[in-house]
Amino acid sequence: MKILESRPERYDTGINFLSAGHAVKIRKQIVNNFVKPGMKILDIGCGTGILLEDAARAGAEAIGIDISAGMLKVAQKRIEKSELQNKISIYNAGAVEIDTLFSENSFDLVVSTLVFSELYQEERALALYQIKKLLKVNGKLVIAVEVQPKNLLKRIIHFFVRLPLTIITYIIAQTGTKPFTNIEEEVENSGFSIISEERSFLDSFVLLSADNSKNIAHAEVKFPNVKKPNDDFSIIKSIWDYIGRWFPNPVEPGLRVIGEPDRNSPVILTSNFHLTARRVERSLKNENVFLLIASSNGINVWCGSAGGELNTHSVITVIKTSRINERVNHNRIILPQFSASGIDRELLKSETGRKGFFGPAYSKSLPAYLRDHKTVFENNKADFSLPFRLEMLLSMNFIIWFALAVITLFIEPKMLLPVSVYFWSMGFILYAGYPIIPGNSGWLKAGVFSIIEIISIVLYTYFILKMPAFVYWKVMLGITVINLTLGFDLKGIVSGYPSEAEWLMKKLGMKSFGHIFSAEKQIEGLIQQDIDKCNNCRVCLMVCPKGVFDIVDGKNIRIMNRSECFACNACVTQCTEDALLLER
Repeated sequence: MKILESRPERYDTGINFLSAGHAVKIRKQIVNNFVKPGMKILDIGCGTGILLEDAARAGAEAIGIDISAGMLKVAQKRIEKSELQNKISIYNAGAVEIDTLFSENSFDLVVSTLVFSELYQEERALALYQIKKLLKVNGKLVIAVEVQPKNLLKRIIHFFVRLPLTIITYIIAQTGTKPFTNIEEEVENSGFSIISEERSFLDSFVLLSADNSKNIAHAEVKFPNVKKPNDDFSIIKSIWDYIGRWFPNPVEPGLRVIGEPDRNSPVILTSNFHLTARRVERSLKNENVFLLIASSNGINVWCGSAGGELNTHSVITVIKTSRINERVNHNRIILPQFSASGIDRELLKSETGRKGFFGPAYSKSLPAYLRDHKTVFENNKADFSLPFRLEMLLSMNFIIWFALAVITLFIEPKMLLPVSVYFWSMGFILYAGYPIIPGNSGWLKAGVFSIIEIISIVLYTYFILKMPAFVYWKVMLGITVINLTLGFDLKGIVSGYPSEAEWLMKKLGMKSFGHIFSAEKQIEGLIQQDIDKCNNCRVCLMVCPKGVFDIVDGKNIRIMNRSECFACNACVTQCTEDALLLER
């Protein structure tokens, strides 16, 4: 039985809940008030395609784009079910890619619901500039977005009303929205003439319509602001890097300038996870480079790429919004090795002209790579050493310990210290000793310790204390729960093998749990190689984080350590000759 559906399929439910039903009302209002038969409309951030379906039924030719492939899969099912394939087209693209997809003056109406507040400033400015070019003269732009109330009292009330809704929405769909602050000003500055602005109760939701007047010229997009290292440093975010790794921790995407780069300086890309951005900046402090921070929704490179958050379209977006092509003379961009499973380099080049090269696994090796690109083959393995495992012990278990501590305080306050000491001691044993503790499963390793401890308690109680063997059953239950909690997904966290948590989810019929687990994304199979197709380009050797490939006879790339493969799909994605595939 399915317990949960995937996040895209739950998106509409979550957003409707968070918006107190406004999302549904707004979409219907847009279709009723602005869509006319024969119109050609574009829905930016079309999501699961609800507005597209309604617009097509109203007689319009409806086109939608969305950066999420998962959302578009749901939209495609909706389109096929409604038999509107001849009236609706959808594209997997970001908001700033529309200029390469469509011709100027080709749309009567452009709409966007609950998307603009999710874009960063440079992205919104470029998107509005492109929308103005795509709209016909006197064509309409309609934006529906959550906004921050201007009145202080309403703002306070809105905060306390919204907070519980935000938490419940995240539980339902692992998504949310960010209130906008100055939508009217940004739209007008982009050369549109505002027609109307309707606000909901508490002024927290706005439906804004604007006209592409022929009397207003195209507004020029200003060169984006450029940050320097630590311009957006945050002590709170830095602490959260090490205690809240279960949740996103973003910085603003965009362009960073490190040192004094010139038009021939390297262009390096990473994700907008706060810890990643800080570490890359520190590693490059003595270099002269351009650093692009692409949106991964605040998740690290590896998890973001595997989960679809750091993808080709987010890379295209930051290249376009940063206008890096106007700043340098070359067309190269250095991509993180761990992004290989999510980046289509051919699409990247066709859309931006940038040729992607994969750098080393970790930023500390970037300076050496900039001196000699061949060092990538020496620094392309994932690090599961003791320091890494101890870092993960803290970052992946602090919140769990905190929740356990609060529960203990309510139930038995005097047990807080012994419970905490046991929790972190056992955590240290499991994480630090993972490679030498017998067993292939994290749960198995933790379970063995529980069995040994329970047997020890029983023997001590019965033979030494002369008491019934299971008189301390609560203690036995408690240590078992703690051990199994610490062993939860241990194999995936500290050894780079498929997540046991996602394996269990798959067995239970669950597809995903937010940004944390995605059983649907977990790929199963063993890597296979078609030797006849292989051209020995060495890309697979470069991007494999586990050393599955090696060089044979001085030139041939062959699978040498198949047992180390955990189906991350990086080599398959990057193989230009289709010489690699995963077989069950």
